[in-house]
Amino acid sequence: MPRAARLAVVLPALALLAALALATERLGRANGIVYAAAREMATWSASGAEPGERTVAWVRGDLERAAALTPADPTLEEMLGRLALRHPERAEYADAAVAHFTRAIELRPTSPYTWASVAEAKYRKGDTGQSFEAALRRAAQLGPSEAEVQLTVADYGLAIWDEAAPQTRRAVETMVTSAMKRDPAATLQVAERRGRLAVACRHLVDAPRRADPRGLQLCGSRETLS
Repeated sequence: MPRAARLAVVLPALALLAALALATERLGRANGIVYAAAREMATWSASGAEPGERTVAWVRGDLERAAALTPADPTLEEMLGRLALRHPERAEYADAAVAHFTRAIELRPTSPYTWASVAEAKYRKGDTGQSFEAALRRAAQLGPSEAEVQLTVADYGLAIWDEAAPQTRRAVETMVTSAMKRDPAATLQVAERRGRLAVACRHLVDAPRRADPRGLQLCGSRETLS
């Protein structure tokens, strides 16, 4: 084979190998950053202690660096969204949370957890319109058996129960029914906080032995049944 012909074959292959090596190196660096950030964020949840602004800032900075290395990683977008949701009272953070979760949906459209996070972010932002309800329904459709999704949909769905479209109510009640079977105590707590005990209590018959005495008392009260 002539030298020019050999070069025409070899050079593109070498370029591809170099690109793959660079991509692998970037992925490795990004994964290391994500692991450290996830471990740090897990300690916040485990301890129940609110992290300081400096701690949140360096975790956010690390995640943004990782996102620059691997811009098509939905997990990074979700983690950045969770960080932004720590301060939903500030408009810029609420907007950022919605943007990160929306980007994560674009990258991984079949995750019920991400759809539930979209609904949560929109609710905390004060946006409970059609797109919020659509996110609730999509989360319910994709994650009917996921405990965290069940409670999230129940929580924010019951919060807007009076204004919800019929199809949204059906989706929310389906998740309430499933959540009552899995964890009636937690579901009743959500329903009580949202002032919608009646919605949850009508499904208590599905799991009477798993409800604590307080739950039975709540569901037997005149106010609940009225």
